[in-house]
Amino acid sequence: MAVLLADRQLGVRTRGTPVLDAYGDETTGPPGALRGPWPGRAQPHTDDTWLLAVDPRAGLLLVGDIVAEPATGASWTVLTADELRNAEDPELTYVRVTARPRAADGTRPEGHP
Repeated sequence: MAVLLADRQLGVRTRGTPVLDAYGDETTGPPGALRGPWPGRAQPHTDDTWLLAVDPRAGLLLVGDIVAEPATGASWTVLTADELRNAEDPELTYVRVTARPRAADGTRPEGHP
């Protein structure tokens, strides 16, 4: 068993809770201001996604929200997010995020080419 420690500071920019528009489609606002940063971890995967460990103070993360590393300017778009609670020690609770890196010159709303 290995213990993975935080290796960077991560913050979040959320788009708010989805609401239904006049046509019944879910819609959200633009990403809000950066919350955090807090200690976190980021590891690349071979399928071009990243596995991020985000502090639970980030709150509820939804698909399309943004995780950012202010020190480097790196950012990722959330694909999935699950809070993993440790029953023995709540201090070890974290939000496990699968995300895709954002491109600075992306043409789609989520920042991808």
